[in-house]
Amino acid sequence: MRQESLSLEEFQQKFATEEGCQEHLFRMRWPEGYKCPRCTHDRYYYHRSRDLYECKACRYQVSLTAGTVFHGTRTSLRKWFWVIFLMARPKSGVSMLSLQRMLKIKSYKTVWMMGHKIRKAMAARDSHYKLAGLVEMDDSYFGGSKPGKEGRGALGKGKVVVSVEDRGRKAGFAKMSKVDSMSGNNISRIAGDHLTDNSKVKTDGWPAYRSALKEQNVEHEYVVVGSGKEAPKLLPWVHTMLANIKGNIRGVYRGVSNKHLQRYLDEFSYRFNRRFWEDQLFGRALCACLNTHTITYSELKA
Repeated sequence: MRQESLSLEEFQQKFATEEGCQEHLFRMRWPEGYKCPRCTHDRYYYHRSRDLYECKACRYQVSLTAGTVFHGTRTSLRKWFWVIFLMARPKSGVSMLSLQRMLKIKSYKTVWMMGHKIRKAMAARDSHYKLAGLVEMDDSYFGGSKPGKEGRGALGKGKVVVSVEDRGRKAGFAKMSKVDSMSGNNISRIAGDHLTDNSKVKTDGWPAYRSALKEQNVEHEYVVVGSGKEAPKLLPWVHTMLANIKGNIRGVYRGVSNKHLQRYLDEFSYRFNRRFWEDQLFGRALCACLNTHTITYSELKA
């Protein structure tokens, strides 16, 4: 869906007030005018003191943010819009600590929660799409240096499977999935969730790829790499993606916990998959936030 193109200056001018943010959210939620979520009646009372819209027909009351990631928030929409803009536009993203300081958000817990809610919306949006054509697939390990075995079988690190469309001189769309092990069952699940039928998948010779992809409706080409140094030459787009995301995590976030790694992978993939529509990224991310239910602090900490 095409969204309005916005430069930084245009964003600042358009969303300079809380009222401007509310009006924009209203138009996005009800582009053809208010419709009651229960009976679709188009006339309402507005209760300003409680920020509620009441249907004149069935009396159902709904807030502007109900059913979205903004539901129940005490933070202004203006600050929400800024967080979305600054998470979506820069290719490297932005740390939550930087956002807390820039936007003068009192609690780090608040901005940390906002970031994870937006990442949840980004992940939900990307879950609707699958990769097609020639797809490179490989795995890597995330986390600081630890004693013991390196590579596959390393302990205490996040295991991630990366899939990237190979479109010749450029990469297409990408998916990244954190797994608990490099087993055939996990590879099979990822292929089923992320690949269209009749895709051609290129991997190294790891046995789990060979056994799992044989069960899927895809063509599989594998190359026994031998030295790990050869992998970037044979699977260039996957390793370009890995170099970028690992540099991003080190440089921007100073590391990410294994528990929440998947959400950061989702954020990076969301921006990467929309890199050709950079000036529309705020509108696209805001639309995702409007169409995703919120997540609570207890759910995140569980």
